[in-house]
Amino acid sequence: MELWEHPAERYIALGSLVVIAVSLAILAGKRLTEPATLILETPPQKPETSRPVLKVHVKGAVQRPSVYTLPFGSRVIDAVQKAQPLPDADLNALNLAGFLEDGQEVIVPSKNRLASIPSLALPSPTTSLSPSQVKRSTKPQPKIVHLNTATEADLIQLPGIGPVLARRIIEYRRQIGGFKSVEQLLEVKGIGEKKLEQIRPYVRP
Repeated sequence: MELWEHPAERYIALGSLVVIAVSLAILAGKRLTEPATLILETPPQKPETSRPVLKVHVKGAVQRPSVYTLPFGSRVIDAVQKAQPLPDADLNALNLAGFLEDGQEVIVPSKNRLASIPSLALPSPTTSLSPSQVKRSTKPQPKIVHLNTATEADLIQLPGIGPVLARRIIEYRRQIGGFKSVEQLLEVKGIGEKKLEQIRPYVRP
């Protein structure tokens, strides 16, 4: 028995097969000619790392004494400007170019800081003085020096402190990040109990 009894049925079947074959060939050719689509993955972004900061306490002759947060590498002038110095602030007494350290205390002195210190009682001109009394009465008294902000020139004014010891004190201050007490001066080479008691009335942390 033949698959198709009539010739017309054979032609229709063959025509259908030809149409299907041509359609498959066109579809395959179209896929070959289409450009490949590239899928680019965006690399995950790294979280931004916060810039290191430090905290310093600014007080003294300023309008806004407070604890300030500043970027690491800031200088003394940056902290003082944030605290807004008063008109009578003695900025020349500070090393404004010095780098700040975390936890540092910046004390802005006043130009009138000596006004509250009572003057020495001097004898009347008619009183005769011995040479030792004249020497004591005419010698200027050291001003109060803050160890954490003092310059070399400030430290040299202290009794018994010369340029070498002044530089040692500043270097030790840099190493420890600031004095917490006057007694820490004993850790500085060249300063013993006797010298500490000599300068104790004139120094503050």
